[in-house]
Amino acid sequence: MVISWFGLSSFKISSGNFTLVTDPFGKAVGLTPPRVQTDIAVISNNQNEYYNNQGSLAGEKIFVVDGPGEFDARGVFVRGIAAMGDPKNKVGGFDHTTIYGIAMEDIRLGFLGSIKQKELTETQLEELGEIHILMVPVGGKTVCDAEEAAAIINQIEPQIVVPMHYAQPGLKLPLDKVEQFLKETGSGKIIAQDKLTLKKSNLQELGETMQVVLLNPQR
Repeated sequence: MVISWFGLSSFKISSGNFTLVTDPFGKAVGLTPPRVQTDIAVISNNQNEYYNNQGSLAGEKIFVVDGPGEFDARGVFVRGIAAMGDPKNKVGGFDHTTIYGIAMEDIRLGFLGSIKQKELTETQLEELGEIHILMVPVGGKTVCDAEEAAAIINQIEPQIVVPMHYAQPGLKLPLDKVEQFLKETGSGKIIAQDKLTLKKSNLQELGETMQVVLLNPQR
C-alpha cells in the first residue's frame, strides 16, 4: 500500500493497479486540485468544494462514496459513519460530515475527513472498529484542532497517525500549523516524507507503538 497526500484532506491510496482518492478539493482553496485517475472516490463532505471536486478526477466508472453506509467495491470495503463538521457551515440546522473505515490489503484505515468533534461517540467508535492507520484533521477552525485530534487518537489507538488539514503554503484557509499538533502529542520534530509505503507486516513490527507520519503535499 502506498499513501500520498495532495493537501487538506485529499489522499491517494494505491494498492497495485487500484487507487482510492479522498476529498478532492477545488481551486478555490488556493492549491492546485488533485488530478489523478482513480477507482474509488471517498467524500467526507459533499456540500463543499474543499472536499468534493470530483471533476478533477479521471477514470472509468469511478465508484463514489459520499455518505454513511457500507460499500464493497473491487475488493475494498468502505464504511461511512455520520459525524459532525463545522457548526458554522449549517445545512438543515447543522453540518453533516462523514468519517470512514476503509479496509484494504488486510489493513484498516480511518479517514476522519472534515470532522469537528471534541471526541467520538461510543457508536462512532464501535462502527469504526480497529484502526491501524488514522488520517485526522488537526488545523482547527472548521475541523478538529490539535487538542481535539489528540483526544480522538487516544480513543482509537491507531498504530500510525497521519495528520492532515493544516496550514500549508498557498492555502487560503486560515488553519493552525501542524507543529501545534506535534507539540500536543509529544511527537517532537518529524521529517516529512513524500509517501508512506507499508505492508501488514510493517504494522506487526510496530506492535503497540504509535508513530506519527508527516507527508509532503504532492504537486
